[in-house]
Amino acid sequence: MKIFTLDQIQSSINIARDLDELISSQKAAFIDYSAGLYDVPLPMQFVFSKSGSDCHIKGGYRIGSKNFVIKIAGNSKFGNNGAILVFDVESCELKAILQDKGFLTTFRTAIAGMICLSLMPWTPQNIGIIGSGSLAVQLDELARIKYPEANILLYARNKVKASAISDLVCDSVEDLVAKCDVIFTTTDSLEPIIYAIPESRNTAIIALGSDDEYKSEVSHQLFKTADMVIVDSKVQAAKFGDVSKALKAGIITKKALSELGIILKSGLHANAKTIIADLSGIGAQDVAMTEFVLSRLVPN
Repeated sequence: MKIFTLDQIQSSINIARDLDELISSQKAAFIDYSAGLYDVPLPMQFVFSKSGSDCHIKGGYRIGSKNFVIKIAGNSKFGNNGAILVFDVESCELKAILQDKGFLTTFRTAIAGMICLSLMPWTPQNIGIIGSGSLAVQLDELARIKYPEANILLYARNKVKASAISDLVCDSVEDLVAKCDVIFTTTDSLEPIIYAIPESRNTAIIALGSDDEYKSEVSHQLFKTADMVIVDSKVQAAKFGDVSKALKAGIITKKALSELGIILKSGLHANAKTIIADLSGIGAQDVAMTEFVLSRLVPN
């Protein structure tokens, strides 16, 4: 059994060199998941309200693979933490532990955000990020690599942390939404932070923070007027994230949902102006990311 530290994991990835390959592998994971080629159980969630922390456990197995993966990722006031466990399919023996401290979860989530962004039927001009944690930092880095001509704007309650990420810091959520045609949300908010978006122009919200039963970033009413609602998993969306709340409220039905893996094959409607992507993260992403890292750490 091999154990890999965070330093080893981060050293195995060169973002500038590997980003396109990582995006391709994550796209394949979404497509294969929607095609039924993954066994992905529903996540386990722990919320420790007194400690202000939470933890989720996700697993995945790509049919035909030699390994299956269980990922534990926690979030607290001290930062992210966790590890990824790799097991042999035939013996169920633990083969490797990636002590990534939540890094790979943050990274693959940011890549999923870039994948959604690449699908937009318009060229993003002003990309907004709400939040100032590790996911916001990672999104800012990837967006600058993939969209060097776009303006990257940021809003966060902590203006000092926001200014450390971007020179273009907005005064409020409303200010950022008014200026940006694509908005990423990366918060742990328990209440919606976006209640309205401009109706006269192209606008996309890519919500990446509301990944459990309690968090919320997008007003449920916005789903009613969206031209497209994208989820990574219809099964998970019925239980986690803002989509689940909109479904329970009867604002939308499951027929309104489009899985990312399907859209990656068919494309978005060219006339879609208002798009909401609400991603809670699926085990297939963790499997693909783990396989990529292991290919660098344990080359054949």
